[in-house]
Amino acid sequence: MSLYKSGFVAIAGRPNMGKSTFLNQVLGEKIAIVTPKAQTTRTRILGVCHRPDSQIVFLDTPGIHDTRQHRYGTLNKAMVKTAYESCRDVDLILFFVDAKQGVTEEDRTILSRLPRGSAKLFMVLNKVDLVKPDRLIKRLAQISKIDTHWDEVIPISALTGQQVEPLLTLILDHLSEGPPFYPPDKITDQPERFIAAEMIREKVFLLLSRELPYTTAVQLDRFEEAKGRLEIDATILVERASQKPILIGKRGAMLKRIGSQARQDLEGLFEIQVVLKLWVRIRKGWMDSQAQLRDLGYPDGRGDEKV
Repeated sequence: MSLYKSGFVAIAGRPNMGKSTFLNQVLGEKIAIVTPKAQTTRTRILGVCHRPDSQIVFLDTPGIHDTRQHRYGTLNKAMVKTAYESCRDVDLILFFVDAKQGVTEEDRTILSRLPRGSAKLFMVLNKVDLVKPDRLIKRLAQISKIDTHWDEVIPISALTGQQVEPLLTLILDHLSEGPPFYPPDKITDQPERFIAAEMIREKVFLLLSRELPYTTAVQLDRFEEAKGRLEIDATILVERASQKPILIGKRGAMLKRIGSQARQDLEGLFEIQVVLKLWVRIRKGWMDSQAQLRDLGYPDGRGDEKV
């Protein structure tokens, strides 16, 4: 009889390394939004991978970045603080690096600050589907010369699923015997309301360019099932008056596109007809307000240390 294994695994690294794509790939469900833009993930997302003889609890974290380069100090510092704190008291840390870039100086700085403790440390070289084999060999040789002690180094493609299953096997090899932490029907601790708001925010990131998506948030005003359908009223918050017409678009065209694409994803997620109504409102200073960040479900940076 095989032993049941369980443990907590943090997914860490710089922004846009494919961490959320990996979590969704492992779970076979989209619980973390994914866009080509950096810093899409704003809070810690928990995802539970259930197997007959094991349970891996993943903690997907915001990308760790230099907060001095961003004007929205409170939110960005809170995001980085959340990422570091999520690495405390876990059994294993997956440190994601872009296979195209290799290990950068910023990666080295982050690694030196990780509150690793006794956790195992894996180097995950992601996006190998975009790298030629000879270049990948050079990247692996580079990693072998780094002073950091890696328990494992594994190249994967979170997008295609290449080498993801072997990575899960390696993770289980390093976890100890233990009971499940969550029931078999639970894959995340995020409430449905938060996931719905994030799905809408994802469309804002995908459909709008430049800085605007980073200054937006989604607030759910109504979320209830009635007459065999899910009715959602949501407000997209912006920081400045000049941003509101951009989000709405000519004759409401952009807001309709955001709503239409979000509704399709929400219906796929909740497996029910969704009626989605969107509004746009100006809320100055929300990104630097701890109270408003808490209300929106984001980390607020309380007790923040230098990051």
